[in-house]
Amino acid sequence: MAYRSKYVGKYAGLGRMVSRPWLAKPCRDAAVKIMNVAQATAPVGDPAEDSHPGWYKRSFDVVPINKNVPFRGQPRQRFGARVVNTAPHAWRVETGDGRVPRYATMGKAIDAVKAAHRG
Repeated sequence: MAYRSKYVGKYAGLGRMVSRPWLAKPCRDAAVKIMNVAQATAPVGDPAEDSHPGWYKRSFDVVPINKNVPFRGQPRQRFGARVVNTAPHAWRVETGDGRVPRYATMGKAIDAVKAAHRG
């Protein structure tokens, strides 16, 4: 009979770990990887038809976030990072509409980075 190990997590210890400021750097590094993949696959308009070709591609940025996540009734600070696109037409490029096809650049970038780390 094979021995089956059990893992019993300590939520208080995990909570203390994810609320440390040093965790902000690995979160930012992961967000920068996603941003680089998104920029590489971002669509660029034809200069003959588009008055701002490459605007969407140049508008990616990584923003640090601090979020209060309640745990057992008390707010806990969590550090992280978010990839954003500040172009005013970014939602059209991501979701598509009648004039612009759906590219889903951010979603595809997240999937690509996930697939690269699955090993």
